[in-house]
Amino acid sequence: MELEEHYGQLLGVKSPWEIASIDLKMQDQRVNIVIEYTGDQGPCPECGATCPKHDNRKKRTWRHLDTMQFSTYLYCEVPRVRCETHGAKTVAIPWAGKNSRFTLLFEAFAIRVLTAARSVEEARKLLGLNWHQTEAIKARAVQRGLARRKKTNIRYLGSLLQNATKQRVY
Repeated sequence: MELEEHYGQLLGVKSPWEIASIDLKMQDQRVNIVIEYTGDQGPCPECGATCPKHDNRKKRTWRHLDTMQFSTYLYCEVPRVRCETHGAKTVAIPWAGKNSRFTLLFEAFAIRVLTAARSVEEARKLLGLNWHQTEAIKARAVQRGLARRKKTNIRYLGSLLQNATKQRVY
């Protein structure tokens, strides 16, 4: 199995995305992975319609989980598609959320570290992040959690509080 295929499986990168190259920087203790979009068409992120590829945005970078002791970064020129209804739109990427510079897997790990650490400062240092990056990861995690939350009616809240008040001993 080639290294690109190996990392493709680890990252869950599937067609029309593919690992184009992997560059190991021993002295920097860093792995740089370039991902390319090979399709001529893609889904509009607004309506899901299959649209022709319009162009590529400039190369973006995402921090991923470390490979052994090496920091791992993903690079990609994310394509835009031309939707008849919505115009030129950037294709959603499977490894990261919108406006994030971290992969979803890195953010999930960061949240686990934040919940396990004694302080945000301690977690931030362990993860090698600055305060703004840590707060942005936390905010996106809350947004994802709220988006998954199912709205249910609260039954008997008033009567429960009323009963609790009646049972107090003064």
